[in-house]
Amino acid sequence: MFNKKEDIHYSKATTIIGADCQFQGDLKASGTIRVDGEFKGEIRVDGNIYIGETAKIEGNIYANNVMVSGEIKGNIEAHQQLRITSSGSLWGDVNVSSFILDENSSFDGNCKMKHDHVKTETTKDPV
Repeated sequence: MFNKKEDIHYSKATTIIGADCQFQGDLKASGTIRVDGEFKGEIRVDGNIYIGETAKIEGNIYANNVMVSGEIKGNIEAHQQLRITSSGSLWGDVNVSSFILDENSSFDGNCKMKHDHVKTETTKDPV
């Protein structure tokens, strides 16, 4: 999972969509993806995705962990953690286990938190 102070490096990504790249369509991948360019479509990652400061995405994202430093117009489903950094903006709904909003980040949408624990019924003692 992401550490709030973790420094993200390109070398950690197995797939990179560069700042000068424009992509339209659906992307399915595993590993770690970094997007710095423009992307229109759906992204499904069996792993983590980093959205760089220069990235502009229109579409839904499904991944284990998502870190947003750019702009996203779409919904995000993160099995573990979603973090929007101070330069990040998200217009869309989220369904996550853990949600971190850094100071000065922007979020406009609805949030649904997943609960992995099982609720147990309580029983009353007979009087």
